[in-house]
Amino acid sequence: MAVPDRTRHRRNAWLSVLVVAFVVSTASLWMFVLHNIGTYRDLDRQVAETNARMTAKAYQEYVLRTIRQIDQAAQFMRKEYVKSPGNLAESVQEISTILSSDLLFQVAVISRNGRLTFSNLQAVTESIDLSDREHFRVHLEEDRDFLFISRPLLGRVSQKWTIQFTRKIFDDRGDFIGVIVLSVDPYYFGRFSETVSLGEQDVIALLRSDRTVMSRVVGGNYDQKYLGTVIEPRPYMDPLAPDSGVYETASAIDGIKRFVGYQKIRQYGLFVVSLIDRDAAFLRSDRAVFNGVLIGVAGTLLLILASLAFGVAIWAVFNDYRTVRTMNVVLKKAHDELETVNNALKQREEELVVLSETDPLCRISNRRRFMSVSEAELVRHRRYGRIFSLFILDIDHFKSVNDTHGHSAGDAVLVGITHVIQKRLRESDTFARIGGEEFAVFLPETDVAGALVVAEDLRQSVAATTIDIGGDRCVAVTVSIGIACLDNGQSSVSDILNRADKALYAAKRDGRNRSVVDGMCTVPT
Repeated sequence: MAVPDRTRHRRNAWLSVLVVAFVVSTASLWMFVLHNIGTYRDLDRQVAETNARMTAKAYQEYVLRTIRQIDQAAQFMRKEYVKSPGNLAESVQEISTILSSDLLFQVAVISRNGRLTFSNLQAVTESIDLSDREHFRVHLEEDRDFLFISRPLLGRVSQKWTIQFTRKIFDDRGDFIGVIVLSVDPYYFGRFSETVSLGEQDVIALLRSDRTVMSRVVGGNYDQKYLGTVIEPRPYMDPLAPDSGVYETASAIDGIKRFVGYQKIRQYGLFVVSLIDRDAAFLRSDRAVFNGVLIGVAGTLLLILASLAFGVAIWAVFNDYRTVRTMNVVLKKAHDELETVNNALKQREEELVVLSETDPLCRISNRRRFMSVSEAELVRHRRYGRIFSLFILDIDHFKSVNDTHGHSAGDAVLVGITHVIQKRLRESDTFARIGGEEFAVFLPETDVAGALVVAEDLRQSVAATTIDIGGDRCVAVTVSIGIACLDNGQSSVSDILNRADKALYAAKRDGRNRSVVDGMCTVPT
């Protein structure tokens, strides 16, 4: 019996080896599959969260820039109204040449008793009571002077959806005499979607702190039906929540699960959100799950067959060796793909930074970039005593180009003037588009006399240039320029810009197509 027992022991020993080999090989295979599935899902999540965060940040810059333009216009027209109520229509016409032509929809004045007294859309011939409007009540009941942003509402005069931007009007004694109202189409806040790539279910939205939907774009399409809707509370709406962040949740409007990147704009009581479709973000990792399970099941069946006989066990050993080699190749491929995606992610981050500092139409610096360079040069001045000057230039009668030839012609004029000016500036100069048809030039190591020479050269070059606007049509335009130099008493670049802006207004007031130096700067004779 010794031989059969020895045979049985050997058989059991081989069976034990086969069982152990099968369990170890199967466990290793599924660990590899699950690890790769987890890696793909983590990578997809990282890409989606970064995209949501960066898009929300860029959208915040767009919204802030737009609101500041509107507030500057409101304060200007309020001042003009107090100075001469009967000339407000002319002030509206003047400000419309400075702001983007499709930004300002309606300008109105509500008297202290809540009655509409002025509208640039039509003559006010009957008494319209607006005393129940939120934007009137809040100024009537509060003493402080601030910009108020209303919920979207349907205008009683215009019969269009608008967002009201309002400020109090005071007389010379400081008494409340009414409210200046600038009505803006909510669609304008959705135009940011034209500068980014959105998936079919990706969303960008602007909300008030009371959870009211101010603007919403889905997949690049403006969505008006939810304007004014109050959504359920979201985590970022908690006053103690950080000013920015990313989290995952189902939409309060359509129930679709998305990654939500948000930015708070506390000074105006607003939130901007970027929502990235979760299903679309995980498409690649979902395919990896299917392929991984398929590989795991096929590998398990193969190992079961390999354990049926001693001879197949030898095959299983070599097969396991080949499987390990295959795993290494797949792992290296996955590592290479991960590195490629990381590089693409870094490139995307760099592109978003460039996007946030570049004007999308003219392909030059925007206001944010201009302010960053100017503030840095101001620091150099304070430390090393370096000089600089800057000027603002504005296209004369630009609105008439849009009205006569269309907005595409206006865009061609902006691009054409950009090319003319860029060719005449130094590499060290900073040229930026800071408004609709308003540009700024920063000139380091340049006093006011040198700035005036540069400004006049640019002004004359623009006036001598004929710009092709398509369709065998050409136009010639002129520019007005306001120049300001560094003054030791100025505390910020904004102060110097304000002086240049006042000089620009003087140039326009004196007939346009001219350069005017701010009165605080002395030009050598």
